[in-house]
Amino acid sequence: MAKKYIHTEVGGQKVKLSNLDKVIYPETQVTKAQIIQYYLGIADYILPHLTDRALTVIRFPDGIDKQSFYSKDKPDWTPEWVGSANIQHDEKMINYVKCDDAASLCWLANLACLELHPMQYQMKNKPNPDHIIFDLDPDEGLDFADVKLAAERLKPFLEGYGYTPFLKTSGGKGLHIYIPIESKWHTDTVSASVKKLAGVFVSGYMDNYTLQIPKAKRKGKILIDIYRNHSSNTTVSPFSLRGRAGAPVSLPIHWEHLADLERSNQYDINTFRDYLDEHGNAWADWQNKKAGLHDQKIKTQIANLDTSKLKDYLKKRDFTNTPEPIPEVGVEDKSRYCIQLHDATNLHYDLRLEHEGVLMSWAVPKCLPFEGDQKRMAIRTEDHPIKYLDFEGTIPKGQYGAGSMWLMEKGTINWKEKSKKKYKFELSNRKGIVYHIFQTRDNQWLLDADKETQIDDKVKPMLADAGKEIPSAAKYSFEVKWDGIRVFIRLQSDKITIISRSGRDITKHFPELHDVDRFDCEQGLFDGEIVVLDPTGAPVFPDVISRMHTAGDAAIERLSKSKPAVCYLFDMIQLDGKELYKYSNERRRELLDCILKSGESYRFSQDFPDGKALFEAIKAKGMEGIMAKQKDAPYLPGTRCRHWLKIKVRSNEECYIIGYTAGKGDRSAVFGALHLAVYTDGNMVYKGKVGTGFDMATLKKYFALFSVVPHTSKPIEDAIEEESRTVWIEPVYRCEIQYASLTPNGTYREPVFVKLVDG
Repeated sequence: MAKKYIHTEVGGQKVKLSNLDKVIYPETQVTKAQIIQYYLGIADYILPHLTDRALTVIRFPDGIDKQSFYSKDKPDWTPEWVGSANIQHDEKMINYVKCDDAASLCWLANLACLELHPMQYQMKNKPNPDHIIFDLDPDEGLDFADVKLAAERLKPFLEGYGYTPFLKTSGGKGLHIYIPIESKWHTDTVSASVKKLAGVFVSGYMDNYTLQIPKAKRKGKILIDIYRNHSSNTTVSPFSLRGRAGAPVSLPIHWEHLADLERSNQYDINTFRDYLDEHGNAWADWQNKKAGLHDQKIKTQIANLDTSKLKDYLKKRDFTNTPEPIPEVGVEDKSRYCIQLHDATNLHYDLRLEHEGVLMSWAVPKCLPFEGDQKRMAIRTEDHPIKYLDFEGTIPKGQYGAGSMWLMEKGTINWKEKSKKKYKFELSNRKGIVYHIFQTRDNQWLLDADKETQIDDKVKPMLADAGKEIPSAAKYSFEVKWDGIRVFIRLQSDKITIISRSGRDITKHFPELHDVDRFDCEQGLFDGEIVVLDPTGAPVFPDVISRMHTAGDAAIERLSKSKPAVCYLFDMIQLDGKELYKYSNERRRELLDCILKSGESYRFSQDFPDGKALFEAIKAKGMEGIMAKQKDAPYLPGTRCRHWLKIKVRSNEECYIIGYTAGKGDRSAVFGALHLAVYTDGNMVYKGKVGTGFDMATLKKYFALFSVVPHTSKPIEDAIEEESRTVWIEPVYRCEIQYASLTPNGTYREPVFVKLVDG
């Protein structure tokens, strides 16, 4: 078919256009004319990301369902007003197209160059990039919520190194994070720097993220693809179309809108404008946020510091591979301290006391003394810089002190005595306790206290409010709602006590939960749920209730083997003599995950970023529901509030009314509850009774209806409650009920009357 040409003028240049009615995106019937219109309309947004950059394009001349072409070389028939850039690759010189103006953009769009992939440097700064790229690429089977969580974690991590990260959809299945940098360093230097930085991040989440490209090594993980930063690689430009179904756009978005983003191809050629009009260009000032390359800044800073007091600290660390503070000595001594929990080779506490511009540091293998005549061995380590008072994070594998570190406490010191081998002091957050620490030999010291800490042992559990809708993942995380017995697990003096929600000691009923070795601490109060699981891993509520009410040591021991209990722990509110109520839910759970060594008896109740997906999975499994917990919420003992929401799975079913019980009290003139049944393979199956969902008006209305229905003999063989007070009637009427789940004998749990279907 002959091509149809028209000529137009763009920015003073004549551009020849062809076959404008050709469909490029068959599924949505998007034509080449619409693509040209899109790129011209978005020119002011996209050109700042293309100007003076060598461009690789992906062409789809016959549509996205036909052959595509990955093109770097500038065609011989390119108009003379379209710019170009020569770049040497190994032994080959490539003459790339540049897109410096709207006319060039129009010309590329006419060639069905749907995807525009620019270099990370402008030719005037060749070969020094002006931005870094992190491409979050999920393995098959991972949910988009996992990708969003990775981005949420990367943002503060990168900001901690002085960078300003910017976010965009990839238009495919992942997300892209761009970081503007000064154009001072060669691509190879930048690439090496980024690889180290990504390694630090991944080391804190080895189970979730990887830098390994082979599919076999990234199974179930998100690839943090930093290889886009190599000199020969490119990434799709912000605002570029993608050659995928639906004509998606790789769109810059504001960080505050990440939580509500449902997928990476959410914005397309028809919907992107709505976002821009409402929220504006998220990257409008991105090149004004350029930062120096972090490792280069660190080298310069260290070179200009007096590190004589911290030479041992400096000697043990590579600050381009660890997020720890650089060795800067404090100017003013403010008598501050901090206590950190350090999950290194062995879990321990680090005590740091400010003295003469540095932090004297001791590793305390067990917690600081908090009761009785406890004494603690403490190992003197190298002095640390003052900025370590605020440090927490993950020290990467292979680095000195590798592992996660949490800041548990900080405040000021009231010095009582100072000498070279002995210190005596009070800590502002542990009033009334005087600590002594003195050297016994070499780096070994002894730490004791002259007063015990009072621990609240009568704590009431925090309670959840009912939720109808699944809240935003930006503020909430999501867990399984375990259908069991709510308990506190108290660990103290190498002994476990199990306390029910009502305050009853039920320790003896669950001997398999007396396993103190599951906890890497001396004292703790843990919030959880005891369940008995069926072979599919679903809780069986009657079984755990039976366990709690079983009497006799022999019977208890027998059931602990035949129907073993599991305790899912979801919170920790005391740890080694310290109350954690004011800590955020997110932090309490991080610490719990660190302290708990999950096994058969105790398991960490995992949280999930995607509440909707979890809810659907729980619903499919026939379980009770999910919990939504506000990430930054404290623990409020004995309080029911919307920091915690229980969202139950509810099902609806129509069933026959086969009888009713005589009413009592306010219902003495009507009925108490309705007996329900369904027909299965022609047989009547009893489903229990429903007594909620009525007001007095409906009770009177329906009682008048049921009273005139012919009575009958008992139509079922099941033994039921209140049989002597039941009136059996012919199954004339059907009703709709809503229920939480089915009991093991097939009756409805928590049924609620919705409406009468007949009559």
